Amino acid sequence: KSFEGFKTRILSKITALTVIQYINKFIFDRNINNIKISII
Repeated sequence: KSFEGFKTRILSKITALTVIQYINKFIFDRNINNIKISII
């Protein structure tokens, strides 16, 4: 529960969201904010 772990968790969440938005926009040509219908 250190600050380093906190920073890592926040960074990984931001990275995952950005990757999902990129895939939605450029590969599937969907709305960029459709996080729920991502790759499942």
